[in-house]
Amino acid sequence: MDKNRNLREGIEDADDSGLIAGEELITRAETELPLLRLRESLPHEDLHAALPEAHAGHARVDALHAEIHKPAPDRGSVEQHVAHLRLLPELEAIIVRWWDDPRVQRFFADLGQIGV
Repeated sequence: MDKNRNLREGIEDADDSGLIAGEELITRAETELPLLRLRESLPHEDLHAALPEAHAGHARVDALHAEIHKPAPDRGSVEQHVAHLRLLPELEAIIVRWWDDPRVQRFFADLGQIGV
């Protein structure tokens, strides 16, 4: 009985000291940091700069950008945008370099593993 009480008191003390709140922040950072890195890695401006001003591909670039800025990007939707952008000769090299980056692939593989 004393052992359980001591354990409970230890948990309450940890909570009072902010350790549990700190753990929650660490978990949140570990979850959100890869998403922030993914968002920063998309060469959004380079993609737009590679297209002529009135090109219809600008809308697809913006759609991809919007998708990866969602709280939980949909891999299928991202893959569709990437597939369309790869077909544009002006963007093929830029989008392939980004999409084939192991960090981008790892992010989407992790999303699939956790069921997001």
